[in-house]
Amino acid sequence: MPKFNVTRKVPYTADQVFAISMDVAQYRQFVPLVRRSVVRNRARLADGRETFEADLVVAYKKLNIEETLTSKVTVDPSQRLVTAESTEGPVKYLNSEWRITDAGPGYSEIQMTVDYALKSRALQFVLSGMFDMIVRRVLTAFEERAKFLYGSKAAVS
Repeated sequence: MPKFNVTRKVPYTADQVFAISMDVAQYRQFVPLVRRSVVRNRARLADGRETFEADLVVAYKKLNIEETLTSKVTVDPSQRLVTAESTEGPVKYLNSEWRITDAGPGYSEIQMTVDYALKSRALQFVLSGMFDMIVRRVLTAFEERAKFLYGSKAAVS
């Protein structure tokens, strides 16, 4: 099934970008297609990681689609890693990973990986051609969120 990997260097620190990626409850404010984001059942593990469940209501008006995606999320501050796994709602499975690394003073690199399969073959067919664009739009939204929260920085080549 489709698997997408996108890497982007941004003019924000790894800690700044990680703070945005782990704040799933705020996704509704800036992530394209996300209309609602709810976090519940937070738990801090002994090793410093945090786990919770997240519901994202995703809507795409042009195709008259509105679905709730429920994920089990793990946040690992020591690795600056956020992973989410879902097997409910419209997906057979959806695994996503945000890995944020230092890329020089004031810069970080975002590595986003998404692997998924939808239950509906028709929807899988329709979205397969658009998914790469959607993933890139989501990554751009995170960069715009950083700009909103931390100010505009010099463009990265």
